[in-house]
This record gives sequence, structure tokens and C-alpha cells, in this order.
Amino acid sequence: MEKGIKSASTFLAFASNYGPKVQLGQFANKKTGEVFKSLILTNNVGDKTFVSFSSNLGELTAGELKARKHDLQVVQLNGSNSWILCKQGESWETVDLFD
Repeated sequence: MEKGIKSASTFLAFASNYGPKVQLGQFANKKTGEVFKSLILTNNVGDKTFVSFSSNLGELTAGELKARKHDLQVVQLNGSNSWILCKQGESWETVDLFD
């Protein structure tokens, strides 16, 4: 696993573990007021898991999610409780500033 990534799984495996209900929702950033889309996965007990779209991927529609479901992954970065949806194989370039 790449440096900086705590965990990663395919979108379908993640949805299977945290779903089965997957929805798109609009939210407003509390500090800036900027509106953005997020995925909300709800399990059978009602627990919700929120997943953001990576900036490289951009926000997807429901149709785009269905069409690209095999090409997406969900990652969690070290030091974060947030989940990010991105393209499979999308990597974060590590820059060694002290080389």
C-alpha cells in the first residue's frame, strides 16, 4: 500500500461492507458555504458512512457511478477518518523534500 494511505478497497467491496444503500447528497461547507456532493452509504442498522469525491475524479452523477463502479476505489488516508472516492490506480505522488 502506498505511503500515506491507511486503507483502500474497490468501490464495490466498500459498498458491500458499508451499504447496501448508496445515495448522493448535497452538503454545504460550514466554513465557506460552498456546496458539494458526497456519497452516503447506509447499512441495515442505519449507520451512515460519508465518502467524498477526489478532486482528480470530480463529482459523479448516479449514472456515472453505476457505469464506472468497477473502475473506482475508496481510500482512507493516514491520520484521517475521512473516506475518498477515486479512480483505481490513482496514486498520490510522494515528494521527498529531504532527499
